Amino acid sequence: MTITASPQNYTTASNPVVFEFSSILTGQPGFSFLIELTVNGSVHSFHQVFPESSNFGKFDCSEILRSIVRSQLISDGSFATPYTNAVASYSIRVRPKYGTPPTEQGVYVGSSTFNVINGALNYIDWISYVFGDYDFAVSSPCLFLTSFPRTQQYFCGLTESMFLAMVNSSAVASDITAKLYTITDTLIATGTASGLTAANLLLVNVSPSSVVANTSVTDANFTTCSYYTIQLSHSGANTEEFKIYIDNECSQYTSRRLHWLNKFGVWDSYSFTKYSEESTSVRSFEYQREPGRWSNTNTFDYNRVNGSAFSGTKTSTDTMILNSDWIKEEKQNWLMGSLLESPSVYLEITEGVFEPVIVSNKSFTKKQKIKEGLIQEVIKIKRTYNHTSQLG
Repeated sequence: MTITASPQNYTTASNPVVFEFSSILTGQPGFSFLIELTVNGSVHSFHQVFPESSNFGKFDCSEILRSIVRSQLISDGSFATPYTNAVASYSIRVRPKYGTPPTEQGVYVGSSTFNVINGALNYIDWISYVFGDYDFAVSSPCLFLTSFPRTQQYFCGLTESMFLAMVNSSAVASDITAKLYTITDTLIATGTASGLTAANLLLVNVSPSSVVANTSVTDANFTTCSYYTIQLSHSGANTEEFKIYIDNECSQYTSRRLHWLNKFGVWDSYSFTKYSEESTSVRSFEYQREPGRWSNTNTFDYNRVNGSAFSGTKTSTDTMILNSDWIKEEKQNWLMGSLLESPSVYLEITEGVFEPVIVSNKSFTKKQKIKEGLIQEVIKIKRTYNHTSQLG
C-alpha cells in the first residue's frame, strides 16, 4: 500500500479534498481499499473504494469536512479571535481488503495530518490555489484571506467594522502593527499590539475603533488620516501590509455596510454609499363570514359595521435597494462575484451591530471598463426578521 498524493495543507473544505493511493494487490479477488478517516484527532468514519485506474484509487473527504467547519461573524467586539470552528484537521489510514469472501488484510498505511478551512473557491481559482501564499509560517509576506484586488482602494468608515484573517500553521503568537498616513503619504502614527493569541487561523477586527482600543493610536490620529495599513508579524515573518482607506466623504445618503462570508471562509466588507431605499411588502390572511350578527336582544342584524370579509392577521417583510459608488472594473468583478455567491451576509446597523440579510440578486455581469467606464451596481436585500401582526 502506498499513498501517492495528498491534498494541500489548509485547502478549502468545499473543494475536492482528495487522497490518491495504490496497491500491488489489486488483482486479488474482491479487492478494495478500506479507509479510516480521522477528523480533529478522533476516528470519524470508515469508507470503502475500488481501484479506478490500474492499481490506483482515490478518496475525496470534502463532503464530510465541509459539514464540520463553520464561520461565525464575530459581533462581540473582540480584537483577535482564534477562528477554531472554521478550521479542521484530518488524516487517513488505508489498508487492502480482498479474498473470498473479502477480509481486511495487512496493516494500515497512514497519511500526514492536514487541515481545511471553511472556504469554497471557484474552480479556476482552486486549481491555481497555493496554500503557502496565505500561510504566515510559509511565505513572507503572506496574503490575508481575501480576493479583494490589491490595486483598488478598500474603504472603511471611522464607525464601521472590518475584518482580516490569516493562516498561521506554526500557531505562534504574533504582533499586529497599524500605521496611519495622510493623503500625501506622511506617516502620522504607529501602534502595535503584541502577543496576539496563537492560532492556526486568526481573525482580527481591524476597524478604526478597534485599532484605537487595542494600540497606542488615538482617535485624534484618525481625524487627519487618509489611510492606514495593517500588518501582522513574528520573528521576521510578515503578512502583507493591507491598506485601508478612511471613508470620510460627505454624503447626503446613509451608508449601508454589508459583511459577507468570502470564498476563503472569512469576512469581506463593502459600504454602499449612494441612495438606498427601504420598502415593505405586506401579506394578508383573509377569511369570509356571514354579513350579520346576533344582537343582545336575540335579533340577527344586518348593518354596515359587521361586514363579511376580514383579515385574521398580516405579515410584513422589509427589503432594501442599495446603490454602490462608481467603481472600477476590478472592484466590480470582485464585489459582485464574492457578495452574490456568499451564503451568509450581514447588514451593519451601527458599528458592531449586525443583522442577517438575504441578497435577492439572481445574476451578475462581470463588467468591463472598455464598455462601461466607471460602474455602479444595485443590490437588493431582504431583511430576515418578519413582522406578524396581532390577530384581528
